[in-house]
Amino acid sequence: MDAGQALSELTEISSQIDFALIFDARGDLIEATLTDRQRAESLAFGAAALLACTTRVAGVERGEPIQVELVYPEGNLLFVRQDALRIVALTSADSISGLAFFELRACLRKLADTKPSRRRLGTLRARLGAWMEGSGPAASDGRGDSDDQAQ
Repeated sequence: MDAGQALSELTEISSQIDFALIFDARGDLIEATLTDRQRAESLAFGAAALLACTTRVAGVERGEPIQVELVYPEGNLLFVRQDALRIVALTSADSISGLAFFELRACLRKLADTKPSRRRLGTLRARLGAWMEGSGPAASDGRGDSDDQAQ
């Protein structure tokens, strides 16, 4: 699915979202619901800068936040990060933030690369196979993301 289609679906299912844009960590716009491209690019750059500021304030060792909410009397700005992508959305003042965050994460998941999931599925199959053969759970570092067992 491309970013434009994902945003279109997002605005169809969520009437509380006034606008949304997808961008990368540098602030480069990928797609937006706004028709004014220049404004959307400026907002994406500003959103990336704001997220960078939150990282600096919280401490670089914590990394970039997964989600941020800014509440204003007129509405809320919601930011979500997933892998290399970020999304920012302006919602109405009476929106339910938890639901909006869920919808924004779902939008980004639609764009995520599925290859890591396939590797994890292969790892799980290898472990299940080892267990079914009677050798017990496969040796692991406990994280479940080893590509060696998936081969």
